[in-house]
Amino acid sequence: MTPALKAYIDSWLNEAGQDLLSAQRLREIEPMILDNACFHCQQAIEKYLKAFPIYHGLDIERTHNIIFLLSECANFDPVFATIDPLNINAYAVQGCYPDSNLLPEVEEAKAYYQLALQVRFLVTERVVFA
Repeated sequence: MTPALKAYIDSWLNEAGQDLLSAQRLREIEPMILDNACFHCQQAIEKYLKAFPIYHGLDIERTHNIIFLLSECANFDPVFATIDPLNINAYAVQGCYPDSNLLPEVEEAKAYYQLALQVRFLVTERVVFA
């Protein structure tokens, strides 16, 4: 792997980590900002899932579709086919608009955060730089 490719993958992982941290902090403050927390969970999941096929040499399509990205990752490791994305795709674009009516409850936001942690774990344990 070239140093440039390693740096590129690292940038995806670092950006995903920043989104995950944002989601965590938005759930910790009062009042909680749950719709934005869910958006950042979606963003973190998307970026982690893009890093994995890039690591395997695939030029990843520009998409926000978590279901598609999971299927791309499953081409390299079938464990990704077992992940339930819940309804996280709704927060990719639709959640950015005030008329989307996406008003998550605390438990829903927690479930998306746990999903993001699961994806982070699966990706980071598989993306290993020698």
